[in-house]
Amino acid sequence: MAEIKSNRHIKTTSPAKNTEVQKTILEEKEEPNFYQCTVCGKHYKRLDRNFPASQSELYAGWNYHLPICKTCIDKLFEHYTKMYGGDEDQAIRRICSMYDIYYSVSLLNSSRKIDKDRSRIHGYIKNANLSQYKGKTYDTTLDEERDKQTINSIEDIEETNEYKVTPKMIRFWGTGYKAETLQTLQGYYDELLKLCDGKPDVGKQKIMKNLCLLEYQQQQNIQNGKDIGTLSNSYKSMFEASGLKNNEADVSNDAYGVWLAAIEKYCPADYYKDKKKYHDFFGIGEYIDRFMFRPLKNLIFGTKEKEKEYWIEDDPDDIDSRGNN
Repeated sequence: MAEIKSNRHIKTTSPAKNTEVQKTILEEKEEPNFYQCTVCGKHYKRLDRNFPASQSELYAGWNYHLPICKTCIDKLFEHYTKMYGGDEDQAIRRICSMYDIYYSVSLLNSSRKIDKDRSRIHGYIKNANLSQYKGKTYDTTLDEERDKQTINSIEDIEETNEYKVTPKMIRFWGTGYKAETLQTLQGYYDELLKLCDGKPDVGKQKIMKNLCLLEYQQQQNIQNGKDIGTLSNSYKSMFEASGLKNNEADVSNDAYGVWLAAIEKYCPADYYKDKKKYHDFFGIGEYIDRFMFRPLKNLIFGTKEKEKEYWIEDDPDDIDSRGNN
């Protein structure tokens, strides 16, 4: 029986700008006789001394405390530290993502161990519950990290040092780009600068800037499986109008048509003595003969002609397979 497929289309959604869980309004209720750790199952009579505090609305029912006891969270921290090759920062981030705790580099630095008896994970959680971090959870971390990806002012550069973004780049390209995108555009521009005779004037700089944006759009379209024909033609026309030099006529790097154009600029291909020099450069004619005409000939005429590369014709002067001359 043929498999029945669903015709239902699932709509892809993206997270809203603010991903934080909304405030939970609690009704007054009777205090429980004990609190049980969800990991080890041990019972405790009090929350404050035994369970770490939390800013997350997910734990409003536990009077804003994590449901894992301090002993178990210490063991969990040791476990992830080993799992991440001794990287305590990664271990803390993993725990923050599990229990909706705010994560930041400044909190990591403030929770560094001072002595061997101090628990770093408890120091981190304690600092994450200070008044200046009130209401901040791991959702806040995700929102902040997403906002840092886009540069909206020169002040945002401090958070993008890994991409080497400079105020000069912001002034040239403008705001609203991700740091990684700015670095990519600047890389395109630096390559075009190598094709300039001296320092480009303002007009040429604008053309070069637009060339970089077109190249970036082409790369994005290629990654998304979209057509780049229009963008490619626009780039070619703009490049020719820019007056930038292109002395690299290397067949391994340039398109075949561009390579021939560079050759014919100084000596048309028709003037070459060897007319076969650029005839059928990619072997298209040979391909048609081998894989289209030869099989079609065998089919129509009943011949058994084989590939020349794998077939050695018998010499009439040689002795045949039956020993006859």
